[in-house]
Amino acid sequence: MTEEETNQPPLPPGMPPAPPGMPPAPPGMPPAPPGMPPAPPGMPPAPPGMPPAPPGMPAAPPGMPPAPPAPEMPPAPPEMPPAPPEMPPAPPEMPPAPPEMPPAPPGMPPAPPEMPPAPPEMPPAPPEMPPAPPEMPPAPPEMPPAPPEMPPAPPGMPPAPPEMPPAPPEMPPAPPEMPLAPPEMPPAPPEMPPAPADLLAPAEPEPVSSAADALLAPPAPPADPLLAPAAEVTVEEADIPVIDPLAPVAPVDEDFVAAGAKIRKSSDVDDVPGDKLEGSLHEVETSKLTSDGEIIKQDVKGVLKVRNPSESDRIYDIDVMLNNTVNTDLAGDHVQVDELESRKEFSTKYKVKNSRMLVLKERLDTNPDREQERSLSVSKGGDGGPLMMELEVENVSGVSLNNVVVTREVPSQLNLIATGGATIDDATLTWDVGHLSAGESSTLSLSGTIHVEGIKPINAGVARATYNADATLSTLSFRELDAFCRGFAYINSVESERPDNWECKTIFENRSSFTVDLVKLQVSMKGSDDLLLDITDVREDVLPDSRWESDIVTVESNGKPDFTWDLGYTVLPRASHSAEGSLELEASTFEVLDSSIAKKYSKTVLPSYRRHELSASITIKNEGSSPINLIRLTDDIPGLFDAPAVEDIAVKIGNSNMSEEQFKAEIAHGISIEKEMRSPDGEGHTLSMTIGTKEPIGLAPGKSLTITYPLVAPDPSPGNEAVAGPVRCEFSAERFGPVCTRDVDEVPVVRVRHHRRNFSAGKSVMPMGGKGRYEVLIIFENNGDTALQDVCINDILPSNFDLKEWTVRGEGRNQRDDVSLDSTDGENGTENVWSIPVVEKGERLEVSFEIKGDGEVDAEVLNQFHGVTFGDEVEDDMPASSVSSEESDDSGDDGDEPGAGFKWREDVLLRVMAANGIDESHRDDFVRHAVNFDDDDNQYLKKAEIEAAAAAWGSDDSEEETVDEEAVEEAPAESEEVEEAPAEEEAPAEEEAPAEEEAPAEEESTGKACLTCDEVSPADALSCATCGFIY
Repeated sequence: MTEEETNQPPLPPGMPPAPPGMPPAPPGMPPAPPGMPPAPPGMPPAPPGMPPAPPGMPAAPPGMPPAPPAPEMPPAPPEMPPAPPEMPPAPPEMPPAPPEMPPAPPGMPPAPPEMPPAPPEMPPAPPEMPPAPPEMPPAPPEMPPAPPEMPPAPPGMPPAPPEMPPAPPEMPPAPPEMPLAPPEMPPAPPEMPPAPADLLAPAEPEPVSSAADALLAPPAPPADPLLAPAAEVTVEEADIPVIDPLAPVAPVDEDFVAAGAKIRKSSDVDDVPGDKLEGSLHEVETSKLTSDGEIIKQDVKGVLKVRNPSESDRIYDIDVMLNNTVNTDLAGDHVQVDELESRKEFSTKYKVKNSRMLVLKERLDTNPDREQERSLSVSKGGDGGPLMMELEVENVSGVSLNNVVVTREVPSQLNLIATGGATIDDATLTWDVGHLSAGESSTLSLSGTIHVEGIKPINAGVARATYNADATLSTLSFRELDAFCRGFAYINSVESERPDNWECKTIFENRSSFTVDLVKLQVSMKGSDDLLLDITDVREDVLPDSRWESDIVTVESNGKPDFTWDLGYTVLPRASHSAEGSLELEASTFEVLDSSIAKKYSKTVLPSYRRHELSASITIKNEGSSPINLIRLTDDIPGLFDAPAVEDIAVKIGNSNMSEEQFKAEIAHGISIEKEMRSPDGEGHTLSMTIGTKEPIGLAPGKSLTITYPLVAPDPSPGNEAVAGPVRCEFSAERFGPVCTRDVDEVPVVRVRHHRRNFSAGKSVMPMGGKGRYEVLIIFENNGDTALQDVCINDILPSNFDLKEWTVRGEGRNQRDDVSLDSTDGENGTENVWSIPVVEKGERLEVSFEIKGDGEVDAEVLNQFHGVTFGDEVEDDMPASSVSSEESDDSGDDGDEPGAGFKWREDVLLRVMAANGIDESHRDDFVRHAVNFDDDDNQYLKKAEIEAAAAAWGSDDSEEETVDEEAVEEAPAESEEVEEAPAEEEAPAEEEAPAEEEAPAEEESTGKACLTCDEVSPADALSCATCGFIY
């Protein structure tokens, strides 16, 4: 903001009074002519004898001293009326002019004779000009006298009108008590052009027209015309400090020139007395980040404020120039405010983008021993796993950050050791970082453990950071902050002792509560480019209600020198820049690792010294909340089995086969896990598998993975009484994450039973009373060490005999009600088969029935024993998968399992299904169907009942004949005691037949034993000589 001023000769008649602060006019100055608008408030009166200003003549700018009085003032024209009666008196508080006002210089010329009279439309003056009120107070004693020399007119003083009218003769002089100008008279505007050197010279005609318009217009109320700059932004004021709504920022005009005051540090400005122009930029950041410090959501809001802190004075023509608006949504870099009354404030909001000051990062690792990528999975249970936590803050701005504080929630599952200046209190970690220089970072490392009992994911807690700075986040800053207050400047010229030598100095008076910064002062003689004074920045601030004087410069001039000057000043600005922020990290989650491992063999009891083929299956179920992506398996294969082929190993997730590229299997000699229950047949093998070699498995929570492979027991020895096959599984969620280890829930055990079947069987036919009636007794005794099932006692009756009543008695000679009889007509007679589900170890069966027939009886044919067939031995601890579905490991609810409550031989069931063309995939449906064929309601499905069910399943009108591979050849009708070597479960009939056929040959040479008393009778004997048993 600048001022320019030109030193002028004395003002002509009619020149308006001087601005505020100027000494009053000398006595004798006449009053204003009629119709002249009143002087602005506080304007001192014209000196006695001074002609009034021409119509439209504006008031002198601030700092202009009064014109000297004319010694010979011509009288006013007779038609000039006196001042109207309604002319208000001077305000009561206006002090009178001081008595020491010097007289006007003697060289003041009179008004020109050709001055035209007042325009005809000028209203007549009232008959009597009222005097000034008697209560006018005297001038204050401290009023300074007028300067000895008349200072030049300030810059921008318009020229006098071309035709100055003469003063009216009857115009009464100004009252002696006319007050001085009040102290609040504003300074002249900086753009006021200098007044011409010769006020009597002709000037441009435009001022005449404007002066006439001003005379015709109604008087304007007292106002400060200098405080009306063009508004670029809208400013609204309120009694509350903040103004709302906020003004937008508008671009600056191209011709705008700022004062150029240097923005000082706030601390430097605070030490200077007086009020300042307060400007502030404050920005607030609220951000949410990932754990790596990347922005998820950011919101930065800023406020620009300009405040007038004065209790009494206003400021005006406020200009705010800004730097670095590119990261904001401000429309330009210039804000203009017309004025701010005392204690008022202007503010505008804006938003910030693409800016950061502080970055917060967090690193959690549940497997800190490895240097690869971090892990967030944790094993369920146990003593807890290790945990490493790192928090890092980094200042990415170009300024220092203050009061940096990091806080973090600590869940109950975490046990951390506070180090590095951090504290943990009430489940909250606090790290007071404090000061961070530009580009500086700081890291806090903590270690501890994490312990999880359940499988629900664990929220790791939220980390937060706060900070503040003495700069903006967007780097927005004040370039200029200028405003005007009450103050004016003038040049004092005094002729020295040597004639035509003038001592000149510039004076600036600050009449406000603000401190003023003088930015520039350049003074030169009019018409010369040589600078007498050239001050770019005045070091001393002009304090409130004080003045500043330049150095005295001596110039040579025949008359009073005429100067031009350029003065720039502003209210001392106090600019502050600040920012504050709050960052929050997205919470991490600890996923829980857990699984269940199950292993089973398709057969767990194997007869000794027979080759057996079976399968092993391992099921891994994800019981945690984290996916399982990598599995390492260690499986013991007991020594009674051969090593399986790697290519026979299959892996499935659900029903989908896994690609062979996804797993790797190796088989090594010797078992690895089992220490006690080992096989005496060999050292066994270890199956090692890695699943997930190509890519993560992605075994989701609740899903299962199954591994199957075939096994062969070539020749299990009786020493394998209990052989264990444990398995161990290690799995993780990440490739380099913590490894969770689980052993099989129940170790599968394989047993080898060494059985020698030992049974006795025989048949006796005894005559009964009456011709053709006989009683037949068949005895079967299980002398072995295990029960037999599906026992079938066979007998053939000649075609001329009929079977009457029959009974079967078992243990304790109690009648068995679970026995069924099937009779069919054959080529050799009627074939009768008694089916007994189970014959317990040591149990003796007696089948007795009566037959009756006609004709000759062939005693040898009638006494012939047709043999006994039976299924497998019944193991006392037969596994559920082999004995009963209701005890299967897969059964979760007996009521939902097919065949619940029933028993059967699984291998017999499968053989019958295969023989009848029923696919194994229909096994469950077939079992549900077969239970309806339990004819004897004993909840045991015999082979015959299963075959009946199979026949009904395939077709109702055709029945396929089944072949009993275990049938024993019909033996002669003599007693026998058979002791066989351990036999396979499905011993072929041709293997047993030779042993049974050897008995008759031996009996022919040595005799035959009685089935009742064990007495040996001759081979051709028809009955026992001791007990009468009929062979």
